[in-house]
Amino acid sequence: MDSTADWARIMFNDLYGTNTNGLQVVEFHSHGWLSGNNSNDRIDADFHLSFVDVLYNSTVSKTGDIVGFFKGNNNFQHTKMFVDVILDVDMGLPSVYVVLMLAGAGTTNFQFINKNTGVSLWQDSETGRSFTTYVVRTIQPQAFFTRQSLNTFLVFALIVSGIITIIALNPIPVRRPIEETEDYDGGVL
Repeated sequence: MDSTADWARIMFNDLYGTNTNGLQVVEFHSHGWLSGNNSNDRIDADFHLSFVDVLYNSTVSKTGDIVGFFKGNNNFQHTKMFVDVILDVDMGLPSVYVVLMLAGAGTTNFQFINKNTGVSLWQDSETGRSFTTYVVRTIQPQAFFTRQSLNTFLVFALIVSGIITIIALNPIPVRRPIEETEDYDGGVL
């Protein structure tokens, strides 16, 4: 997450704590700050984390598989944080979803990056509106599995460079000097 908000979270299950959304965290690995953290900033990344929700003027405690950070109220300093997770994606669904939770007035860029290739698989940017906001974002399951593909321009460039190479390396007939030959009389022509 890359953020100017004072806190933000991403939940990998639905709002009821079940995995009907098609995306489930299998393992949490390392986590940390890439920039902008203070000593009192906190990263949360765990299974079944509890959080308080206000529904119709009543306070309800909920749990979820959550990755998030908290920098303190009204701390809008720019920060970047990461959490390495292994996800189980249900390929049988047409789409899977995550729940983004944010508040304050800052903007948070949520992003999934393949750690091995460095390729960005998905990203979304949301801005808080002073009160807690839940945003459901759908993702195509195929986005989590990178496929090797060639760009049309790259194929065209390879074909053109191949043709140019063939033309440039094509054997050009070399003119050889005509050797003097002897005629039938034994004389020189």
